[in-house]
Amino acid sequence: MLYPTAMGPAFRDLPDALQRFHSGEGFYAGRVIVSHGNALSRRVARAGGMPGASGEMPFSFRLTHTPDGEVWERNFGGHITRSTQWLHASGIVAEKVGSSLFVMKPQARDGGLFIPITGIRGFGLSVPQSLVISCDGMERVRDDGAITFDVHAKVRGLGLIVRYQGAMFPAAAP
Repeated sequence: MLYPTAMGPAFRDLPDALQRFHSGEGFYAGRVIVSHGNALSRRVARAGGMPGASGEMPFSFRLTHTPDGEVWERNFGGHITRSTQWLHASGIVAEKVGSSLFVMKPQARDGGLFIPITGIRGFGLSVPQSLVISCDGMERVRDDGAITFDVHAKVRGLGLIVRYQGAMFPAAAP
């Protein structure tokens, strides 16, 4: 299992619902709000495999394990974004989504899972860290058991590329 391996003993510091989410295969459903910066940043988001639509919409998520890592399938109101994640190095997870590659260092923080992006490649080119204003994700668990998420990317010169935030519950797969 990817996140327990990448995080080591710190994985046990996560809430039980996040440990279950990152330890097994499953299907989740809920709602998401997607936002973008300007028209150019929306195009960059789409080229990177993210939805171009903004606003509130239904959201579903499917996690599948493979011999090499995990496949994450996100459904943003009908727009499917698939990514592959794998252990890149000790404590480091890589994710390929669309034309982008993200290198992440997952951490248990403030009662949730903080996932800072430590490296980005887009269209085969490295994005210099000096251009990245912020790029990370945060997962938490609400009192009602929902897993919440807030993921965003801001780049100098383009501003907000994409932000998606929402909540989801375990659900029966369609």
